[in-house]
Amino acid sequence: MKAFRLILGFCLIAPASMSFANITGSDLQNFNATTNGLDFVTVQSSETLGKGIFNLGLFTNYAVNTLPRYEDASGRDADVNDSIIAADINFGMGVASFWDIGISIPSVIYQNVNFDGDRGQFDKNGVTEIRANSKWRLYGDQDGGIAFILGTNVNVTENNPYTGSGSGPTMNFEFAFDTTFNKIAVGANVGYRKRSPGDKVDGFPIEPLQDQYIGSLATSYLFTSLDTKLIFEFYAGIPTKKTDTVKSRSASAAEMLLGIKHDITDALAFHAGAGTEAGNGTSSADWRVYTGINYVFGGEGDKKEPQIVAPPKPKAPGPQPMIPKFVQTPDAGPAEPAGEGDEVFVLRGINFVFDSASRVLPGTREILTNLGQHLKKNAVEKVIIEGHTDSVGQEKYNYELGLQRAKVIREYIVRSEKLDPSRVEARSYGETRPVADNGNFQGRQLNRRVVFRIIYKK
Repeated sequence: MKAFRLILGFCLIAPASMSFANITGSDLQNFNATTNGLDFVTVQSSETLGKGIFNLGLFTNYAVNTLPRYEDASGRDADVNDSIIAADINFGMGVASFWDIGISIPSVIYQNVNFDGDRGQFDKNGVTEIRANSKWRLYGDQDGGIAFILGTNVNVTENNPYTGSGSGPTMNFEFAFDTTFNKIAVGANVGYRKRSPGDKVDGFPIEPLQDQYIGSLATSYLFTSLDTKLIFEFYAGIPTKKTDTVKSRSASAAEMLLGIKHDITDALAFHAGAGTEAGNGTSSADWRVYTGINYVFGGEGDKKEPQIVAPPKPKAPGPQPMIPKFVQTPDAGPAEPAGEGDEVFVLRGINFVFDSASRVLPGTREILTNLGQHLKKNAVEKVIIEGHTDSVGQEKYNYELGLQRAKVIREYIVRSEKLDPSRVEARSYGETRPVADNGNFQGRQLNRRVVFRIIYKK
């Protein structure tokens, strides 16, 4: 965290200026990784960071031939005329179960121009703009949904001919749609970019850009055994009116990329990939490569008290007494797969520490004592305790880990509440019955759980 603050402070006090044209700054950097780090790379899904979950991201990309060449009237050639290394520092935070916010600080950290004619380039490195966004999920569950995203871009680059002199902030209005089919996720963003262009900057043959229609598509496939997602994306911006720009480039912009997201640990994800232009558009690179990391923390795993969530309706008729001191939340989370049990309780918040079968959070004893008393007061035929894990690690290992977790709970509740051990069974499903996306941090939190299935005597 200290290193993050130092980097952030450096970026804020080192703004870039330019005495030439700028394509990569002021929201014209086509590669913009999401601030919440969920699901895809630059394309938003409908999912938001859970309440109290934070994401820190650092991305870099190396792009070839993105700067304007004013005297090139015949189009670009295959030579490397310019190259830029840009970096984005991202921060995202879950405000509520349906709402997250984020901020991104992009910078140019290196540029190399191999063309001697009239051109545009930065006169020094540093921060090019400040981007902020807020996303509200309007509808959805673990398999997909719809969200609205409000974003803004504030240019801090001097003499930027694409925003104009005295320009105001750019506002972005978008809707995000996504759905999941087993291990395949598909997402789409559509929206409108409202600009506040300033006056034309003297000395540049470029008019400030006007409003744009923006859109993007993404799909991913999760290789569970490798803890890796393969991601394809396409994103584009189309102006609502004609704007004079570099002759060899359209004011429209379109790129596509192919990359991977690998979960190194439960909280740390690594990104890498490459992209190319889909047309000679503004700031569209001939090709680019990128890499990045997202570190996520907070949420359920940091709660002081575990939660047991009971479904509102049991599977079969039976006694329905309320369990005292159990926390029953409105946001009960995803439903459990069908199985045995007249009553089903999901123990969340015990959420064993990653890779642990015995280290649990404070408050677990009281919760299990209350559950034990509930079992003793009712005619219980059998209690099945299921251990579930996320998908990080090998399947066989996760099965054993889930079984150890179920056994730890079984042994404690049998011993402390003096239950008949023959009526309490420990099982493991390991990673095979996820209730949320194993491809992100908060989904894995939900998958690490203990499920109690209570069967009453008939």
